[in-house]
Amino acid sequence: MTTPHATPRFLTRMTASAIGGTLTSTAALMMLSAKRTGSPWPGLNCTAHWLKGDKAALVPTPDLVHTGTGFATSAGAIVFWAALYEAALGTGKLSFGRFLAATAALGPVAIVADYGATPKRFTPGWELLFSKRDMTLIYTALVLGMAAGSTAIRPFRTCACAPEKIATPSTP
Repeated sequence: MTTPHATPRFLTRMTASAIGGTLTSTAALMMLSAKRTGSPWPGLNCTAHWLKGDKAALVPTPDLVHTGTGFATSAGAIVFWAALYEAALGTGKLSFGRFLAATAALGPVAIVADYGATPKRFTPGWELLFSKRDMTLIYTALVLGMAAGSTAIRPFRTCACAPEKIATPSTP
């Protein structure tokens, strides 16, 4: 039975993190793509490079094959990162220190895994269109979105030093 103050289950937390990360990273991809190419679509289309080759990054219009594949691939990868992120955050009420540590680690770990440990064909493909600075901004947007999604539905643990926990001397 769920109480009003119960910590949401893992799947709910993971979904909230994934939605937040998908929204913010997609917005960043599209804005940076529009700035770089004049069209928002190549930023999403380039992730379809695993299926359509590197020329996917040159497609300036939305279509199901490039944009649909790119978005679905990106969102699927974000679900994976959201699962790892939520596992790192643990269950129960969240301590601020654990939240900061897991959130700070998420971006660098994702970058190293996506571009250091993944075969080129299965990378996000952002390097086909974006500078390293742009890619850093996209990963930052991802991390901030996932953090916002997670904290929107999960309570932080109350600090032992919070005013309601401090004993006040009683006056006779």
